[in-house]
Amino acid sequence: MIGFIYWHIISTFLGLAQKNISAILSPSPPLTIGAVNLLIAKLKRAKVIYNVQEIYPDFLIEQGGLKSGFVIKILKMLEKFVYNQSDAVTTIDDIFYKAIIGRFNNKSKLHIIPNFVDTKLYKPLEKTNLDSKLFLKNDHLKLMYAGNIGHAQDWQPFLQAAIQLRNDPIDFYVIGEGVMKRYVEENVLKYKLSNVHILPYQPREKMPQLLAFADLQFIFMSKEMEEHGFPSKVYTIMACAKPLLVCSGFNTPIVNFLKDHNCSKIIAGGDIEEITNEIVGFLRSISKIELNEMGQKGLNVITKHYSKEVVVMKYISLVTKLID
Repeated sequence: MIGFIYWHIISTFLGLAQKNISAILSPSPPLTIGAVNLLIAKLKRAKVIYNVQEIYPDFLIEQGGLKSGFVIKILKMLEKFVYNQSDAVTTIDDIFYKAIIGRFNNKSKLHIIPNFVDTKLYKPLEKTNLDSKLFLKNDHLKLMYAGNIGHAQDWQPFLQAAIQLRNDPIDFYVIGEGVMKRYVEENVLKYKLSNVHILPYQPREKMPQLLAFADLQFIFMSKEMEEHGFPSKVYTIMACAKPLLVCSGFNTPIVNFLKDHNCSKIIAGGDIEEITNEIVGFLRSISKIELNEMGQKGLNVITKHYSKEVVVMKYISLVTKLID
């Protein structure tokens, strides 16, 4: 908490120290930084664009981490204040847009501008320079998840699929840290899953090599979180020409984004047994050639619509309209 308060104080003073500010882009979370930037903009006579990456306090409520009715009421008031006092608000897709548009007095303030990916850093690689003791060099189909091992993911389908596929030439790599890592590790030991390899976080600059190593990236969203967040790793995976295996609800941001691009296998709906069976069936039947074709389609989408150059121009256009 002290660090959180300290960060806001430092951010305020750093913002006030800047000269000749025309516009402030304020990404969330946290929701409170939107209020800080409104103060800075007022004093500096600048325009504010508030960028909604996750919907707060909805995200905290669904996660179960926020139960106080009083605190929820205050945060909802703060949310509407930030939205309506900002000169413009951007969000990443149509799902988020529909979720929050009713909270605006002036609905024309809300715009959809997607996230972008640095295509100079994240790009297809043919060779990798990874430790062969950790990253096995074999002809197995390799799946990977790299990121926070937390409550945003549903680890049950992953574990059930790994159990059913333990004798198949298929390896799973889980890279990262988080509150659910011990749970995953305990189940790997319990079921003697030699096909699952759990590794710590790797340096960011290694991500393109990690993505190149794996044939397929998997993201299994938890039901509690799937409607309120969009994993930014989706863009980087696609930029590296890698396909995705995704489990999520039908009308969720990740499914809404991927469904028309033919670069992923989407499993939406069903109980744990049905989901697991579909995962196993897909992995046993798909070829590496087909996966490569899916990955190339994803790269084409990123290059055309989600590169840094394309998305930055959309923000420049919005800022220009605000300050003219």
